[in-house]
Amino acid sequence: MHPGLVLGILIPELSLPGKHEVDQQNSNDINQNNLDGIPEFGNAFGPVHGVKLKYLLQLLTSPLYFCSKACKLHKLLETQIMTKGTTFHAFIPIRFEPGNTSVMISQLLFGEEFTLREKSGNWLSISLDFDGTEGWVAKEFVELRELENEKKMGLSGPVCLASLPSSTILDLTMGQQRIIPAGAVWNSERNNSMLWYGHNFELLSSEGFIKPGANTNPREVGKRIVSLPHIPGGRSGFGFDGPGLVQLICRMMGKNIPRYCQQQAELGSTINFMTEVKEGDLAFFDNEESEIIHVGIILDDGNILHSGTSVSIDLLDHHGIYSNEQKKYTHKLRVIKRI
Repeated sequence: MHPGLVLGILIPELSLPGKHEVDQQNSNDINQNNLDGIPEFGNAFGPVHGVKLKYLLQLLTSPLYFCSKACKLHKLLETQIMTKGTTFHAFIPIRFEPGNTSVMISQLLFGEEFTLREKSGNWLSISLDFDGTEGWVAKEFVELRELENEKKMGLSGPVCLASLPSSTILDLTMGQQRIIPAGAVWNSERNNSMLWYGHNFELLSSEGFIKPGANTNPREVGKRIVSLPHIPGGRSGFGFDGPGLVQLICRMMGKNIPRYCQQQAELGSTINFMTEVKEGDLAFFDNEESEIIHVGIILDDGNILHSGTSVSIDLLDHHGIYSNEQKKYTHKLRVIKRI
């Protein structure tokens, strides 16, 4: 763009000379004598006293000037406002499309945060910060806040995760108790108290809250949630689907993995022999069309924790899962992965 066009925007009251006229004037020729008779000049930049017009144009059309302005404009464009959100409810459904009749593909749990993508009436399109799941949530059940993208978004990961089917916390701001499920996030390093989206929360008991890490025992966690129902799209203490359960256990072990079993099956290295498996390996199962449809996490002593008809601990061998309750094989083994 010709510099004169930019100046024409910034200084609309001027009739600017052509570029060849500016180029003919050398700034070294400017002195106080040939400033005589030139009126004081002011505009959007503020008053400029005793500066000759052509010298001003030389300054404004110089490469250094436009470089500095471009840098400031670039920084302004980079500083965008980002809308984040959470929920104070135990969980809310993340749906495939806006509307209560749309299928639940996942859940937003207490303490988790998302990024707002777009709005459609009373529904928000979101991307869950933890695993990138995209879907729709009802606006009435979430809390929003706006942040500049240069500011720190908060803690890099959950401080603690709830592992009991349900726990009770106190919302001091509202003066009421809230129930939160296994998988809920406690984003505070101050033990039993947390300030989250303008509300003060307090744990009535820290029992069952786990700090994520490699020392987490998947069997001990699994025993706390055995018998919870299988719920498609579930990933909380009110019910799990297969990949939702495995994702939570891995998260408690300090490993963040995707939401769906097809994505999870693409991770890690393949274990070829049952004699080489270790606790924490993931076992994937397919159907007659060779599609991955189920996943579980391997425990010690040839057992597997998974969510079939409910969360259960069953036997695993090279054929697949043998259900202790149904007395038969229920899932055909496809591959074992170590993440």
